[in-house]
Amino acid sequence: MKIGESTYGKPSTLSRVTVGSIARMPVPTVNRSETVSEIASLMVNSNIGAVIVMRDTEPLGIVTERDLVRKVIYAGKDAREIVAQEIMTAPLITISFDRSVEDALEIMLHNHVRRLVVLKGESMVGLLTERRLLRAKLLDDPK
Repeated sequence: MKIGESTYGKPSTLSRVTVGSIARMPVPTVNRSETVSEIASLMVNSNIGAVIVMRDTEPLGIVTERDLVRKVIYAGKDAREIVAQEIMTAPLITISFDRSVEDALEIMLHNHVRRLVVLKGESMVGLLTERRLLRAKLLDDPK
């Protein structure tokens, strides 16, 4: 089965879904000087797996749960001493809000990422995750 086809071989409505319509809004953000301890607390309390690191209004990078485990816990660093900018992953991988779900999947696969920052022009308007793509796919499946 090809991306964009339903399980019955008919064209999927998913191919008409834009990433802007399924992205998380507003985008969870932290300042670049926020401590890892504060970021972890935000993630737990908000039930999220990633935050975008900002310098004023400019997105700089992303901190994910994987970053916390690999770059802080496994490395034996103190989460109260390390700040977002030190462990963030950059540059951000982005996608325009009007692109398709298939486009998003291709970008994720090609770049080996699980999240894309959704842009409208130069403005960050959403965060697209694998989970949201999966949910959109499952809701599209006629089974």
